[in-house]
Amino acid sequence: MSLGYRGRPVAAPPPASSARAIARYLVGLRPILADACQTRNDWVRRLGILIQEAHSGDVGRVARGSGALGREFGDLFRNTRSRIDLLGPPAECDVCHASVRAWAHSLLGSCEALAEVGRSGQLHGLRVAQERLADARTQAHRFNDEYARLSQELRRRVATARRRMDRLPSQRQHSPS
Repeated sequence: MSLGYRGRPVAAPPPASSARAIARYLVGLRPILADACQTRNDWVRRLGILIQEAHSGDVGRVARGSGALGREFGDLFRNTRSRIDLLGPPAECDVCHASVRAWAHSLLGSCEALAEVGRSGQLHGLRVAQERLADARTQAHRFNDEYARLSQELRRRVATARRRMDRLPSQRQHSPS
């Protein structure tokens, strides 16, 4: 800790996370994302079918289907969010973690909107579900950008470490015994 303006203590910036900690986080995220993306694809397909059914005019049938779909996938996305929450991201992964968590939260919000359609019978909740799904796409883009940035940073760190390691043996050979 150092002293800042008027002698007040100022916390030092957090130390940079190790490449290993970043890699462990990104690798830990992979199986969660693989499962979540499969679930999301099934969700989008079934939501599309439900929206097509809404054009049939059978409000009761669509509302019941919405409620069932929202509850089923809501449980799956709640599980996804819980799995994400169990990861301990290093500080450099905070933006990535927040965006993937926001993605899961938006998908869950879409499901909750459908569950509400099932309870209320009000089909305008289908539009809310679509809006939250659109927000999930925005969060997915944010996540993808941040994941790519972290991956590039990790590759850079590994390359730097390899160059250092490659120099070490040659330095040892030239040093006097």
